[in-house]
Order: sequence, then C-alpha cells, then structure tokens
Amino acid sequence: MAKAPAPITNLDKAATLLARLDPKALDKVFEMLGPEFAGKLRPIVSAVTKRKDFTALTEQVLQEFRELQQDVQAAVVGAPVLQQQLQSSSHPGSQSVSNENPTSGTTPEAAASAPTTPAPQAQQDPNMLPPPAEDPEDAAICAEVTSLKKVPPAVLGAALKAETPRMIATVLKQLPAELSGKVLELLPAEQRQNVFLMMADKIQISSAIVGRVLQRVLDVCRTVNPAAVARTDRRVTTLIGILQTVEREEKIRLMETLAERDPELAAKVDDLMYDYTDVLRIEDRSVQKLLGQLEQKIVAMALKTAPDDLREKIMKNLSERVRLALTEEMELLSGVTPSKADQARREIATVIRNQDKEGAIMWMEG
Repeated sequence: MAKAPAPITNLDKAATLLARLDPKALDKVFEMLGPEFAGKLRPIVSAVTKRKDFTALTEQVLQEFRELQQDVQAAVVGAPVLQQQLQSSSHPGSQSVSNENPTSGTTPEAAASAPTTPAPQAQQDPNMLPPPAEDPEDAAICAEVTSLKKVPPAVLGAALKAETPRMIATVLKQLPAELSGKVLELLPAEQRQNVFLMMADKIQISSAIVGRVLQRVLDVCRTVNPAAVARTDRRVTTLIGILQTVEREEKIRLMETLAERDPELAAKVDDLMYDYTDVLRIEDRSVQKLLGQLEQKIVAMALKTAPDDLREKIMKNLSERVRLALTEEMELLSGVTPSKADQARREIATVIRNQDKEGAIMWMEG
C-alpha cells in the first residue's frame, strides 16, 4: 500500500514558493529572514523540492496565492455598494471631493500612488526637539471607528450585507469585539463563517485604504432607514413565532414556500429560528441526544452565565459522572468573554437546527 503524502504545512507552502527563486535571490531572502529562521527554513526548502508531488504542490500553492491576491484586491477596491460609493467620489460634481485634497476623487489605488506636493517647512529653533509625529491616517481611522461605534448594529449589518466577506472582515476588524459579534450575528450563517475566518487572516491593508473604506461605510449607513430595518426584524420575529407553533412537516413546507418567494428572508428566518435556549422546549430524551453531539467545553462555556432554569435542564439530563466533569469544567473557566459565550451558544443552536431538520428533536407541547 502506497504511503500517503505528508500533510502540507504553511512552512511547506512558503518553501514551495521560495524553491522557485534562483539561488542568488533565495540567498537574499534568507539573509533578510535572519540566521535563526533561515536555518529552519533551508532544510524545508530542500525537502519540499524532493517530494514526488512537487509539481502538483506548486500549482496548488500558486492557485492559493492567486486567490489570496484576489481577496486582497477585493478588500482594496471594495464590493458592490462600497465600490459604487468609491467610484462616485471621482465624479466632478460629487460633494465628497475636497478642493484641498487632489487625491480625494480617485480610486484607492490611485490615492495611494498619487504624487504629493511637500508642504513648506516652517522655521524651527534648532535647539528645540520636534514634536512627536502623528500619523494622520491612523487618526482618521480612530475618528471613523468612533463614529461607527455609535451606529446601531442592525443598521451597520444592513449596510454591510451586500459586501464581500473580505470587505466585511476588513471593517469589523477595526471595531470592538462586542460590536463585531453583534453585527456577525445578523449575517447569514455561511457568510458569517467566511467573515469570521477572514478576520483571523494576517493580511495587512494600508491605513489609507482602511480609512477610505470606513468612511464609505459611514456614508452607506446614513442611507439606511432604521425604521425599515426594525420593520424587517419584526417581520422575521413574527414568522419565527409562527413556525415554532406548527408541526415539523408543516414547518418544512412553509419554509420551502418562503424560500421560493423570498430566498434572502427565508435564509434569515432559518438562521435566527433556533437558539440555545430552545433546550427548554425540547423533551428530555432529545436533550440527552443533543448533548451527546456537543463538546463538554462548548457546553460549559455556554452555561457559564446561562439562566438557572436552562442550566438545571441540561444538568438533569447528564449522568452523574458527566455532570461532575461539566461542573468542574465550568469552575475552571475564567474570563469567558461575551463573544466566546455567544459563539458556544451558536454552536448549540446549530446542532439543534441540524437535528430538528433530521427529525431527531422531540419538542414539548404547549
């Protein structure tokens, strides 16, 4: 039986790209990396070129690199709404064009590369130390973040929903974790997952681009009608309330009909229809099966600050051994942030959704 190829690590991918360089360029890269890291990387570069699947690996890494370039380009240029906003600033009659800033009506790439005229330097006492330099771009970002923190999460979510995951991640990474978490909750499940993963990326976007993007997000937020957002939320809440009162077969039929008529609304209803507190409405036997699908740490994190009745419902459906282990896990947990607790509770809600769609959940009557 042929031996399976070794798993591909990030260092292997980096080594694959480095192996494409000529020896002089490669030595220059190693010199820039420093002796310690270069010493670790040299044997990896040598080993990766000897792999039997080196050609296929090279194509895979290059494809990932191309996709990464596309993601960065999407973050720089923007997506549907923000791109339109950015382009509108180049119109001669646009109010966002500043007479004092010759680059304000250009695209982000042009703004980053446009030549600037150095300001005349004032005479300064040579015996005086210069004041500490302040990056105006960073100051602008701070001002825009301060303004975005005042925007209701529902309005911010509505302004971002048409954008790419990369663009949304670029914006949310600048905001406090609590606000980012609330906005994430408003996004469809698949989009939310993609945004979350991209927020973990280490891609660095220039301050100039981030500042322009945040400013345009604020502009889009000003076009969102909070009353319309509230009406949509009430409509979703009403539909969820109705679906929770009907039998499973009828629920499936109604959701299929809604999906045909309004796919976006159906996706939002489906995403918000389940909550970890639904455990209180589930028969004990189904709760026991549900808990068997969850990691103990996830349950402990979700219950750390959960209501007493929910905690009691879960505890009574565990064996004594598992109950003691879960109690110890909860006692050892410290510093559980609201975002971590919310993430754990969303995982429980996801399992409830999946099991309900499979017909494995028995709901309590009444």
